Amino acid sequence: MTLRRIIAIGACAAAVGLSACGEKCPTETPRVDAVAGCTATPGSTVSVPLRLCPTCNQSAASCDVDLSQATSSGTIQLDPVVEACENANSCPPGCDLNAIDCTFAAPSQVGTYEILVYNPATNTTISRRLDVVASGSTSCAF
Repeated sequence: MTLRRIIAIGACAAAVGLSACGEKCPTETPRVDAVAGCTATPGSTVSVPLRLCPTCNQSAASCDVDLSQATSSGTIQLDPVVEACENANSCPPGCDLNAIDCTFAAPSQVGTYEILVYNPATNTTISRRLDVVASGSTSCAF
């Protein structure tokens, strides 16, 4: 690597933050305002909307889905994450009316499943239902 490239990388990081230079910022769990409940058929694609309230330093929301307990305990864990490139010392959250979707394949067995989403703002877990039914269309609603 040439000295000029090293200087350019340092200048990029100092000028615009790591995310604009191709590096990821640390992730955090944002405040969650609402979680939708859904109905789906076995194995169908489900996109559960989550309404988030990120602070001004949080961006690039995504969602991790944990289905490992779906068959044994009937729970599906959704974990929304955002990148936080700077500190948010006095940066109140602003709720985004456009929800992000947590997408996964519905369990293969008909039944009622519990969707769990942790909300760090209240230190509680939000619980909604996923009803897997034998036939019909996939739908979700707040």
